[in-house]
Amino acid sequence: MKKRLFISTVIIMFVGLVGFFSASVYINHANNLDMAKNSVTKITKITAGLLNDGTDLAAFVRVGYDTRITVIAPDGTVLADTQPLNLNMAENRLNRPEIQAALQGSPAAYIRRSDTLSVRFIYYALKVEYGDGYVFVRVSIPVSAINAYLLRTLPLFLFILFIVALLCFTLIRYMANHFVKPFTVVEKKLRLLSRGEYTSEPVAETFEEAGVILREIDDISTILHDTFNSLRDEKNKSDYILNNIGEGIFAVDENKNIVLINKVALDIFSVTNAISGKNIHFLTGNEILVKAVEECINTSYNTLFDIKTDGKIYSTAIRRLPETKLTLTVLSDVTENRENAKRREEFFTNASHELKTPLTAIKGFNELTLINNTDENLRNFINGITRQTDRMLLLIEGMLKLSELESTPLLNPEPVSLAQIVNEVRDTMEAAINQKDITFDLDGDGTVTAEQSHIYELVKNLIENAVRYNNRNGKVIVKIHHRKNTTELTVSDSGIGISSEEQTRIFERFYRVEKSRSQRSGGSGLGLAIVKHICALYGWTLSLKSKIGLGTEITVLFNG
Repeated sequence: MKKRLFISTVIIMFVGLVGFFSASVYINHANNLDMAKNSVTKITKITAGLLNDGTDLAAFVRVGYDTRITVIAPDGTVLADTQPLNLNMAENRLNRPEIQAALQGSPAAYIRRSDTLSVRFIYYALKVEYGDGYVFVRVSIPVSAINAYLLRTLPLFLFILFIVALLCFTLIRYMANHFVKPFTVVEKKLRLLSRGEYTSEPVAETFEEAGVILREIDDISTILHDTFNSLRDEKNKSDYILNNIGEGIFAVDENKNIVLINKVALDIFSVTNAISGKNIHFLTGNEILVKAVEECINTSYNTLFDIKTDGKIYSTAIRRLPETKLTLTVLSDVTENRENAKRREEFFTNASHELKTPLTAIKGFNELTLINNTDENLRNFINGITRQTDRMLLLIEGMLKLSELESTPLLNPEPVSLAQIVNEVRDTMEAAINQKDITFDLDGDGTVTAEQSHIYELVKNLIENAVRYNNRNGKVIVKIHHRKNTTELTVSDSGIGISSEEQTRIFERFYRVEKSRSQRSGGSGLGLAIVKHICALYGWTLSLKSKIGLGTEITVLFNG
């Protein structure tokens, strides 16, 4: 900046001085011409006043010395001239502008080239009475004499120009340093600021404006220093939390490059911190994980699944962080939980199978007892045993179905008509529906791709609950709405309803609303848990709406 300012100012000064010098020379030359014209005019008037009738013209014109005097007749012929001329051969002067001006009574000075001597002169002529007539007295001086004077004064002008230029150069250099100094300080502070060095040292204020800028930079420097310190502290806290949390965490950008990874994730994949900035393929060769991350990047759909690596099972949650281009993956070690769950499933399965056989036998013996019983006092007890045995068998059957759903390794889906399944379930439950005088309506149809047994279990449990917990003369409405890519099944009833506090737990195992009434109605508390597991198995969406005394509406959205 300093160099540009100095050079620009010097150029401006040089152009200004050259212009001033040229103007001065021009003005001086013009003034000299004006002075010469005045001088010629005065000399002409003086010379004309000396001419009388007895004057010898030849001797008269020789008094001019450096001044040329010419006497011209009224017809334009030269009568006498200071310069040695052949008067008989001299050119007629009547048409000369100075002669015409004198003839018209308005004499004036003219600058022109002499045709006789080929030299520029300043001419002035007067009409003077001579003898019985008149003559023209013309005086002229060469312009070269004036230029010679200008040339004599030019060295002085050049010397003055040099002195002025030197003084201006020195002053400009001083002023450039003076003006640029505060901006040099500004540049230094900004350079330090860009390197992360925050200073607020006081500086001498050369100019008020520069002082304001420097104070603003110091204020910004202080703010940035405090902000970066705060951010550094927060980063240290975040890094500490990330590296000491139990889950493995890593994040990738839209190009699948790793931008964040914690210590647990490094240990899971057996890599070092050098993995940061590299593609996810350098982190793991697990195609399921890589494809899930790519799908989340492309579609922003969150996913949850299990992966196995090094003999451990990790519950993997992948989600797109809102308002960013980052995709976050969280891996939680659920090996022990999955093994415990597997042991529980095996226990429930084995226990259910073991219990089912003796309960079936008890039910058979009880039915034989009922047939052969003749004592009316024992009939109520026998019927009670039958009800409790049926309830136990229903409970065990539900536990076995849940165990089967949780351990299903592969699915064999096929197109299934929802309306057909609903009609089958209605026929099966026709006795229970008629017993309560319930109005059953079915509206619409749609095809779902799934195992038919799973669809049957889902529909059966929803309708059973709608009938079981309905009021006498109530209604059960099943609506099936098919869209382009989705099918929606809604089962609603006009029954007892579910409070808002219990709606969050209604899909848990063995949880029942109003347990005493559920026992009377024969519910096991596993129906909606089975529905939830089937939906989770296929990725369907399950939702519930209910109000106490107004009924319940459960909707299943079959995605895809």
